[in-house]
Amino acid sequence: MQIIDVTLRDGGHVREFNWPMKFAQDHYKSLCNIPEIKFIELGYWKQTSKSKNPFYNLNFEKVKKITLEKKLNNVSIMIDYHYCSKVLSDYPKNDQKEIAMIRMCSRKEDIPKALKFAEQLKKYSRLNVSFNIFNSTNYNRSELLKVCKLVSRHNIDYVYFADTHGDMDLEKVYERFKKPLSILSKSGKKVGMHLHDHSGKGYFNYRQLKKYKINKCDSSIRGMGKGFGNLRTEQIIKPKYFNIVGALIKKYNDLLTMPQNIYTLITSKYAISDNYATKAKKINLDIKIFSKLCEKVKGKDKDNFNEKYFKKIKN
Repeated sequence: MQIIDVTLRDGGHVREFNWPMKFAQDHYKSLCNIPEIKFIELGYWKQTSKSKNPFYNLNFEKVKKITLEKKLNNVSIMIDYHYCSKVLSDYPKNDQKEIAMIRMCSRKEDIPKALKFAEQLKKYSRLNVSFNIFNSTNYNRSELLKVCKLVSRHNIDYVYFADTHGDMDLEKVYERFKKPLSILSKSGKKVGMHLHDHSGKGYFNYRQLKKYKINKCDSSIRGMGKGFGNLRTEQIIKPKYFNIVGALIKKYNDLLTMPQNIYTLITSKYAISDNYATKAKKINLDIKIFSKLCEKVKGKDKDNFNEKYFKKIKN
């Protein structure tokens, strides 16, 4: 299995994208010694529209500081098409030896424009470019097929299906993915999965990947990530490398401990953004009321938090 470790990027949601630099350096240095980890994702690239914090606003100088200029060509950076710069010159090119891949995630409504920009980014940067389909479980069979046919016609390297809200049961939904996966494979795309663990199925879904001939996935140490977190890196690496991850966990135990939000279990049942869970926790909303609220969330609002659902409730 080829792994992208996303601790610093997805786990950044838990730590407000403000990791201590010493931890980030130790994390990167340690994971470089695990052959199964092909890429280490450091954070988001220059997305100042949402946060000024360092791991949501990476630039090349910050990347070099994290990697200690090892030039191992194994860094991945993420951009969210909805918020990222659309100016090509803002992005790195292959004339350096740190960043090897740019990953772009896209919401359903942005996909045609996002794919066009991903292809432009590939041509400009000459780096690996991955297209991540945000919340793939909110696509029905025909929608998923249509999207994958469109993706197959664009010059990008990787396609990842994201279980963004953690409600996937891959064994149950595989038939929905079977033909789209075949189309992508025939077009030469490398396919992977980004698995969350909101409903406790992260490792179960991982065990299905080989059966379905998917040999790439994301993971994070101790599952650090949005909601109830991700598939855990320490669960899927070979036993002989666990001492590396174990030492990192022991040294940074508090930093690598996930705060739990019970409301996230409910958002995962309805496959909606865990930003609804964050809001519910903030106002200490009654669980029963929150469940009814989640039932009402439809369409684009499932992936894009909309405050309106909270305005008429009585707690």
